Order: sequence, then structure tokens, then C-alpha cells
Amino acid sequence: MYNEQQIQAYLNRLHYNKEITLTREVLDELIYAHQCSIPFENLDVYDFQKEISLTEEALYDKFIVQRRGGYCFETNGFFCVMLRSMGFDARPCLCRVMFGLTEPSQNLFDHRATIVTLDGKDYFCEVGLGGAMPPASMKIPDQGLWTADTEDVWLEMKGEEFSIRAIEPGWYGTMRRVRLNRDIYDDPMDRKERLEVMFTTIAVHEMDFTSLNYYLSHAEKSLFRCQRIANLRTERGYRALTGLVYREVTDGIRREQTLMPEELPVILKENFGIELTTEQIRYFAG
Repeated sequence: MYNEQQIQAYLNRLHYNKEITLTREVLDELIYAHQCSIPFENLDVYDFQKEISLTEEALYDKFIVQRRGGYCFETNGFFCVMLRSMGFDARPCLCRVMFGLTEPSQNLFDHRATIVTLDGKDYFCEVGLGGAMPPASMKIPDQGLWTADTEDVWLEMKGEEFSIRAIEPGWYGTMRRVRLNRDIYDDPMDRKERLEVMFTTIAVHEMDFTSLNYYLSHAEKSLFRCQRIANLRTERGYRALTGLVYREVTDGIRREQTLMPEELPVILKENFGIELTTEQIRYFAG
């Protein structure tokens, strides 16, 4: 657990200066502020080949002292402990990233998020996905498994639409409505519902993520070992780095730029708030 000084340092990084009350409003504000302030990134895994520690001390040092980002086991884990330290009833949940896949068997457990209980109701919270994620908490439904006759509750948040469905016994899915590419006549097509993440509400513990973290940070076929990734939400869009390609969407306008390796430290600092050490900067300079 983190002390009051550490909590305040976290809130300072989020530029959050309101009183912390154990309400959904504050929870949603913290989720959004975290998504806009602490990037999803895998530089330690892909570029620097560093061991990823999930201890509370290591996470605090990385996010607050070093002012870095991290991947899901780090940033969602850090967020969960911070919430508990503030007094929220928060616990981790095990997830599968689907990104449009339709069958649970198509991907392994490779992600974690957080469930917060408020007034007897459970809410799904996400701050560490390397892709589109709800910018606020989402109430986990208590109805049975989803069928074609189930009436979804879609929430419009920050210009996006999300819903949660009961996919299979014990497992839920976050759904997102996305606009498909324009057709050959350049007419906008209908919105498509896409499964982004599956999660379970069964009890899991911090030690359950140790082996997953080790595998995903070491396995040659792991996405995090195969390409450099950085993502950050902004109030007007998002910023993304994949390999050497930087993309930015602001007010619906997309900009793309291919970088040289030596340009990465400046982009990472100015656009993602990632501050590298002198040694790490030299790494990109070759």
C-alpha cells in the first residue's frame, strides 16, 4: 500500500487536484486522468531488455520517480494498488485481449485490469490497454449470458461507445462500436461492434500475474518482444508509436510520421511524457 505522500505524488503526475472521495465520479476522473498522463509502453521489454518487476516499490519508482509508463501488468497493477491506498474497494481481474477476435479460445490470458466495488455494485476499470479502452468505469451487468435478443446498454464516453456483455459463464467482454472504413464510394459505413477485452470476475491475486508477466516479457513470440509500442490518450484524441511510426489523431485529424531512431527520445518526452536516462538516449543514438 502507498502512503499519503506517495498518493499525492501520483495525483500530481495526473494533474489531479480535487479531494479524493470514494465515489464513482472521482473514480472516473482518476481513470481518465491516468489514461491522459501515464502512457502504455514496452520500452523496457523491447528496447532495453530489462526485467519487469511488479512489486509496489518498483512500480512507484518507475511511474513516479522515473516518470515512465509501462505495459498492462505494470500500469493496471499500479492503479489498483493506488485505488486501494486511497480507500477504494479495488481488486485485480484476469483478462484476454481480443481486439476483434470472436472466440475466447483464440487468445490466452495476457492482460489484467481492475474491478472496483461501489455501493454493492462492481465496475470494470481499465488504464493499461495498448489500444482503445473505456475512458471511465463501466458497471458489470448481472443478467445472464448475452444472446441476440439481449438489449445492450451502450455508454457514450468521450465520443466513443462501449458496452459490457456476459460472453460465457464467468467471463464478460467490453464491446466497442467502431466506424468501419468508408466504402468504395467514400460513403461512411455503419458502426460495427467489436470485442476488445474479455475479463473474469473470479478472485485472483497479485501472485497470479507473476508467471504471465515473465512469459510476456521474455517469450520470443510475445507482441511486447516483437515491436515497440507506446500509446497515450489526449483530451482531443490519442498518440501512438509503433516501431518507428508515430501517429497522432487530434479532433479527428490524423497525422503520421516515420522517425529515425535518434528522434525517438524527443518524441517520447514531448508527446508521451517519457523521460529517458542518458544511457537510454545513447541507445537510440546508436
